[in-house]
Amino acid sequence: MKYLLLVVIGFLSFNSSVSAETVINYDDGSTYTLGEREKIYISTGKVFDKKNYKNGNVFFTNRAEHGRRDHVAQPTDGLTGHEWCEAYEPWSEGLTFDMVQWQRGCDTNSDGVYDMCDYYEPTGSATFEELEWQDKCNDGQPWDGS
Repeated sequence: MKYLLLVVIGFLSFNSSVSAETVINYDDGSTYTLGEREKIYISTGKVFDKKNYKNGNVFFTNRAEHGRRDHVAQPTDGLTGHEWCEAYEPWSEGLTFDMVQWQRGCDTNSDGVYDMCDYYEPTGSATFEELEWQDKCNDGQPWDGS
């Protein structure tokens, strides 16, 4: 992303009754939400500002890359393993890297939910948790060892 130069410039010269929120997602997971009157220009080269003087001179200055971010912490930030799988809301953000990770690492039986069928390891012992696993995940059949 080092070649991507993000510059937010100027104000719109008109008011719009329809507004949409533009969010830029960076590779490091941070985000920036454009304000109501901000514009975005993306370039792989340098971007210059032009200033005209009354005496006819023209002055160009190199525009610096925009570095602000407004990352909003998610409920799953800082969690790992089982806690992350439980806290993550599938499809809440659409198809993202987190959603794919949840499908691969958490929803092991591909039923669209994270429950004991995904994380419980049957042992064959007569416990309430084992009986619940049998009823919910194994069609009421005891664990056969495979």
